[in-house]
Amino acid sequence: MKSFVIIPLLLMQSSASAVMSFGSQNASSEFVLRGDYTVGGLFSLHASGASVIESCSSLNANPAGYLNLQVMRFAVEEINNSSKLLPNITLGYEILDTCYIYNNIQPALAFMSKDYVFDTEASYTNYIPKVISVIGPDNSDSAETTADLFNLLLIPQINIFATSKRLSDLSLPSCFQTVASSKTQQGAIIDILTFFNWTWIAVLGSSDEYGHHGIQSLIKLATDEDICVAYQGTIPIKIPGKEKEWNNSILQIVHNVTSVNVNVIVVLSVDIVVLDFFRQVLDTNLQGKVWIATETWSLSTVIYNLPNIQRLGVVLGIAAKYVDIPGIEEYLSDAYNQTKGHSLNPDVKECNQDCQTCLNSTESSSFSFSEDRVSFSIYAALYAVAHALHIVLGCNDTYCNKMDVYPWQITDAFGQVNFSLLGNLIHFDQYGDSPTGYDIVIWNWLGKTHFEKVGSYPELGNLVINPDKIKWQTANNQVPSSLCSPECRSGQEKRQTGNYICCFICVNCSAGQYLNENGICIECSQHQWSTEGSTFCYEKTRVFLTWNDTLTIAIFTMTILGMLLTVVVIVTFIVHLKSPVVKAAGGKRCFLMLPALATAYLSILAYLGEPDTMKCILRLPFYSLALTICFSYISIRSFQIVCIFKMSSKLPATYDYWVKQNGQYVFFIILCSTQVLISCVWVSVNPPMESTKDLTSDTVLLSCSQFTSTYNILQYSYNAFLSLMCFTFAYMCKEVPKNYNEAKCITFTMLIYFVICIFFFTAQLIDVGEYVNPINAGLALASLLGITGGYFMPKCYIIFLRPQRNTTKYFQSTIQSYTKRGTGSTK
Repeated sequence: MKSFVIIPLLLMQSSASAVMSFGSQNASSEFVLRGDYTVGGLFSLHASGASVIESCSSLNANPAGYLNLQVMRFAVEEINNSSKLLPNITLGYEILDTCYIYNNIQPALAFMSKDYVFDTEASYTNYIPKVISVIGPDNSDSAETTADLFNLLLIPQINIFATSKRLSDLSLPSCFQTVASSKTQQGAIIDILTFFNWTWIAVLGSSDEYGHHGIQSLIKLATDEDICVAYQGTIPIKIPGKEKEWNNSILQIVHNVTSVNVNVIVVLSVDIVVLDFFRQVLDTNLQGKVWIATETWSLSTVIYNLPNIQRLGVVLGIAAKYVDIPGIEEYLSDAYNQTKGHSLNPDVKECNQDCQTCLNSTESSSFSFSEDRVSFSIYAALYAVAHALHIVLGCNDTYCNKMDVYPWQITDAFGQVNFSLLGNLIHFDQYGDSPTGYDIVIWNWLGKTHFEKVGSYPELGNLVINPDKIKWQTANNQVPSSLCSPECRSGQEKRQTGNYICCFICVNCSAGQYLNENGICIECSQHQWSTEGSTFCYEKTRVFLTWNDTLTIAIFTMTILGMLLTVVVIVTFIVHLKSPVVKAAGGKRCFLMLPALATAYLSILAYLGEPDTMKCILRLPFYSLALTICFSYISIRSFQIVCIFKMSSKLPATYDYWVKQNGQYVFFIILCSTQVLISCVWVSVNPPMESTKDLTSDTVLLSCSQFTSTYNILQYSYNAFLSLMCFTFAYMCKEVPKNYNEAKCITFTMLIYFVICIFFFTAQLIDVGEYVNPINAGLALASLLGITGGYFMPKCYIIFLRPQRNTTKYFQSTIQSYTKRGTGSTK
């Protein structure tokens, strides 16, 4: 330990040579056991919240404090009787009364002195104070004060009851805890509130560091868990002579708690303050609530025994874990008659000298040791000191090296302490905390046991609680609610009102929305639907041409029939390729049109089943391109016949140029390339793809997009233009030889397509609902059947049923007849 100067102590001395004699003060004690090394104990043997104390003996005896004192005596004697922990070493103790809250400076300075005398030194590295370690005090305010003092000399202070967050601070390296930290306790409180869904609470705290820090930390944790603190208040300490002001303050707290309409109140306060507070509250209408008690008062028999205390409601407490200490009850039962080992200072007659009163209080008090949960913390603290001393003295099982021990050595040794005590692991982390948790207790108003365990909260969290053990003061033993607003029903979104997240109105999610896991109304996806106030969405019924649908079967059958007819035509034309009818139809050039026609039939199948992008491309661009090939061929073939029978005689030079330059092929390529260009641009820029359209709230139509797009209209318009060309050239061919006269066939085919175009554009302008797919498929199929039936079937009819017309002689006769008519008309 480095050299340092204790400036705070210099302020308490008039000069370096001054002698502070605590023997003439209230710090002297008859509770002394001489030993090789002494451990100090600071306990509240008397209780008071007053800031000025004339005499401790004038105060009420504190049974819990006397019980703590005797547990310390028991632990020290047990350690001294151990043959292995500290062999050949006697551990002593000296116990002083802190009179609860404010009488802690003098006892602390007494332990820091040498025989009640404290001299100022330049360095305290080799300074040996009266004690090597201190157990207590037993409340957070006193513990914080003494921790600052003991830390100056690095005297280890082991807190057995205080849970202030500051005691775990790294700035206090000599401060250790054998009780769970305040962080663990507040985690337990938050988990209890969450477990019972209490989100609208009040928090009260004593007007000390324990209360102030506790309220601030708890509110922060509560906010993180969406728990609203409707009211936070400070319970003042009752000061003699100011009872009226104190009464008014308590009544104001009661009024504020009542006005915010909370049913759960968390009280972060020392027990003596809670005692005075409840005495006053019992005369008000603040009753029938749920009170959550911290470890400072959760096991207070004095508060429990207040008249009519049960009118307050249900008390749920956070308490240290209970550990049964073998032999302790027998030791306490003998304490009344036991005085051996205690010295009485005849020169001092103060409250600490009332040894008989102390023992009487412990023996006769209503405190039941079976309900005590602090004793093990004291017991473990003494054993931790013994183990640290064991390390410093280099003890083995039979011998310890007796030598001067400095407090900083014990502090360092605490970091190495690691042992098991009655099945509980004892060690300290970097913050001085030991691994332990809390029990959850309920105040039992009817049973023999005052405080009944109903759950536990381990150090690492995970609250375990049995709500069936809790007797609520409600009808049918229902868990009381503490909410600003009642919980929303399923499918309702919370809309916050005011500044508190716990206060809200409930609004149904609209149709087409659902309430997600975060309590927010979210729109259903495009293919889903919901009714008002839903918590999930339903998949919409998808409408398309399913394979088992009657219309699908009909379209499929007609498509296959059309393909078979096309195949029949192809086979027929191959077999009769050299026949006059096939030659008149174009001969080998027909095989440009027929495969395109067969491919167009295949595109009709893309209307069947669930649509996807590939099917949509087959439906629209691919179909239009195949149709363009057919119309281009028919128009050029018709124009070719016009040229042969009319242009060749009237415009021979033009006809020769057309023939020599392969005009029919050039125009065919130009006409088809135009449609190919339109299709490529369409597919590249804005391709048709699957799309949806809501028919009803729960039904969606699956189809292809872009039916009314510019590109699709352009394709249909272009094919309509080609069909008009076909119609025009066919009309011009009406006077050619009848075997070459295809006017009726082409006119019939083109009229079918014109009607189909009219139906197509009409269907796009009006809403045909779920019939859009079968209508589009039917129109496309009809146009193809028109070409097959109107253009090719008459030729097959002649081949199979009128073979006499499929001869060269017959064709020559028709040409001769046409020539004679032409000659006759000329004459």
